Order: sequence, then C-alpha cells, then structure tokens
Amino acid sequence: MSDNCVSDLNDIFSQGCLTEGEYSDRFEKAFSDYIGNNNVSLTNSGTSALHLAGILSGIEFGDEVITTAMTCMATNEPFFNMGAKLVFADIDITTGNICPDSVKSKITNKTKAIVVVHWAGQPVDLDKIHLIAKEHNLKVIEDAAHALGSEYNKTKIGNHSDFVCFSFQAIKHLTCGDGGALVCKSENDIVRARKIRWFGLDRKYKGNSRWDQDIAESGYKYHMNNINASIGLNNLKDIDFIIDSHMNNRDFFDDNISNPKIKKMSCPKNTKSSSWIYSLLVEDRKDFISYMSKNKISCDRVHVRNDQYSVFGGKDESLTNLNTFDDQLVNIPVGWWLSHDDLLHIVKTVNKYK
Repeated sequence: MSDNCVSDLNDIFSQGCLTEGEYSDRFEKAFSDYIGNNNVSLTNSGTSALHLAGILSGIEFGDEVITTAMTCMATNEPFFNMGAKLVFADIDITTGNICPDSVKSKITNKTKAIVVVHWAGQPVDLDKIHLIAKEHNLKVIEDAAHALGSEYNKTKIGNHSDFVCFSFQAIKHLTCGDGGALVCKSENDIVRARKIRWFGLDRKYKGNSRWDQDIAESGYKYHMNNINASIGLNNLKDIDFIIDSHMNNRDFFDDNISNPKIKKMSCPKNTKSSSWIYSLLVEDRKDFISYMSKNKISCDRVHVRNDQYSVFGGKDESLTNLNTFDDQLVNIPVGWWLSHDDLLHIVKTVNKYK
C-alpha cells in the first residue's frame, strides 16, 4: 500500500466528500492513461464491470454465453444471474486459457457472447477469438482480473475487445481495497455504461440539476467512491514496479525450474504476461503442496473449475483438458515481495521434489 494513501484519505474525510468525486475522476483518468484507452468506467468491483459488459452486450434471459469454467465464480455469476445459459468450452492445457477451437464447436443460434479469462495474466489467443466472434456476430468480453499490464501484439490488454473488465480487489496487482473498471471499444458504449453505473443518470450532467434528467434505462449503484479511488490512485504510482517484479520473478522460475514431475505454462511470442500468479501442473498435487509446506512455501489452487458447482449443473467430464488442468493445478508464490533468497529457495525446493 502506498505511503501517500493515509494523507489522501485524511483529505477526503476532512472534506466530507466520501462518494464519487474528485479522486474517482482523477483515478479514472490516470487508469485510462495507463492502459491507453479513454473509454473507462470505474466500478465498485470487477463483478459489477462484468455485469455492465453483459448488459451492453445485449445478453438476455435464455441467451447462451460461451465461457471458461477455469476461473473465479465471479466471472460467470453475473451472466448466470442475467438468465443466460453458461456454455463451458475446454481450455488450452499449456496456458489455462479458453480454447478457440472448443469455443467454435459450442456456438449455436442462441449464442450472444464469448467470455475469456487471461489465466494468470497470460493473454488468450485474441486473434482467433475475434475471428470467431466476427464470423458469428458475437460480442467478446475479456475478464482481465489477472492481466493488468499484460500485452497482446505489443498492446496492453484493455484495447482489443468490445469489453474488458478489470478487478482492483485486495490481492490484485493494483488494489483499491475493492473496485473494478469496465473498458469499452466504443465511445457510445462507455457513455451508456457511465449512466447505468449510477441509476441511469449522468453524474456529470451540465444542466441546472442532475435530477432534471430523464432515466431512459434503469441502472445500478456500481460507481466507485473517493475512498477506494484514492487508494487506487496512489497504488497506481507503483504499478510498474509491481508488475515488473512479478514478470522478473516469473522469468527466474521459467529459466531455473527444471523437474520432470513439474509442467510449466507456455507463453506465446506475441504476448506478455503480467504473471499475477505462477501456475504449475503436478500429478500428485496434494503431496506437492504438503512437501512445499514442510519447506515453508505456501501454495494454492487460487481458483477451481466453476462447473463443479451444482448451481451451474455439475462437472462436464467431456472437457478433457480442463479435467487434467483442474486436477493438477497448483500455484507457487511469484509476487513483488519475494527476495532473491526466496526465489532461490523456491526453485531449489521445486527442483528437489520427487
């Protein structure tokens, strides 16, 4: 957490303007500058951003959304709660990302959108996804909760698809305590999104009173307040250091972890991953986690396949790559806080695993 956060929070409390205002405006502009896209709408969570993306995509009750099960449930619940049918595609086992060929095989006349997640920060094959979407007139929604600072074809994530949703939840690269952002390709969409995030009203209305406006489309209370925005604004100043540290630690692991019992993820040449987490596949995950714990290294799955939840219908055993990935997935520490000695200890421990 940036040292300047406390000073700005004191300023907010002394002014008494706790809700959306100066700091949220400044953070929205600063985040826009960082990703290189002005069509940004801050939200109170990444989940809210995904819901807005669903609304703007025209998703309605009975529509189908092709998505990945290998993600946090927060990716898929917004669309499920809109009445959409979730159609789970298989993944690429070398990256954890949704498989374009599987996506193509799932399309029906009820399909409305494709939802992709950049697993661990590794960008999805967006070129193939966009070709499929264009052929079938579908919207593409990116869940970029893991992928702040990642690049696809030398351009930051946040500039490629119809809608890109970021999370600023407590443990992400960039945190506001909690918060998110919706990024749109279309200026018309972002104007609409900014209204929907606050009950259908434009908070920047230039007339005599914002209450003079008509509400043509019902909205929600999804805006970000000044408190969260001030935390995000200050932490954004350190984002290059944070992401560079994650990527440098990833490179160290890529170069030095060598164990035939361990499979590392791949990184296609036209991509750059911000490496929010570092995923490995291990046949006996329980044994590996126990071994690492005995060596004082914490490991975790982070997310589990969503189709294991009964609300989504139960496991789809036909998703063969997902079956293997979910059974063997484990993540080791890769964060900015690791010292060089920590990195050496992790590599030595992983390489000695038998």
